[in-house]
Amino acid sequence: MASKTAFLVLDLQKGVTGQILDDSTPERESYIDRLASVVKAAREKSIQIIHVKTAFRRDFPDLHPRNPSAQRVIPTGKYTEGDESVELHPAVAPHENDIVTTKRRVSAFVGSDLDVVLRSSRIENLVVVGLITSGAVLSTVRQAADLDYGLTVLEDLCLDRDQEVHDVLMKKVIAKQADVVGSEEWLARL
Repeated sequence: MASKTAFLVLDLQKGVTGQILDDSTPERESYIDRLASVVKAAREKSIQIIHVKTAFRRDFPDLHPRNPSAQRVIPTGKYTEGDESVELHPAVAPHENDIVTTKRRVSAFVGSDLDVVLRSSRIENLVVVGLITSGAVLSTVRQAADLDYGLTVLEDLCLDRDQEVHDVLMKKVIAKQADVVGSEEWLARL
């Protein structure tokens, strides 16, 4: 199973973690520590780790003015290639055999080479974690299901700005297309 499974870490980059995880809260440290531990366990089981980050070219030629993200991102000048906001969080920094891919939209599949990498590696199953439940997680899961990947989402390793939104999405939407489980349960299955 491990050779046909990839572990997707979505948007664990400084610009997003800075918005979602307050540096001073125990929840932040707990989340990052749990995530780092689960990523390590997946690596030890020879599961391919794929980090997906969001970044745009300087001056945003790849972000259409009609795109809702444009109104939020362009004025800040952040999320451009090379900017600190696109650096991956050091606690889950890529290892030598990890893959890093850059997306240009909310879904990990849009504007990236993710599907090519997965199919070339004969990956059939995805384990999804990361930020933000109502953004990258939801969009990626929905598109991955349409692309016929088997899906597991680790509920406690996905976060949203709004806990109620996270809960509803996990229970009512994402659960229709993925096996939604906690990280401890998933680790016990390995």
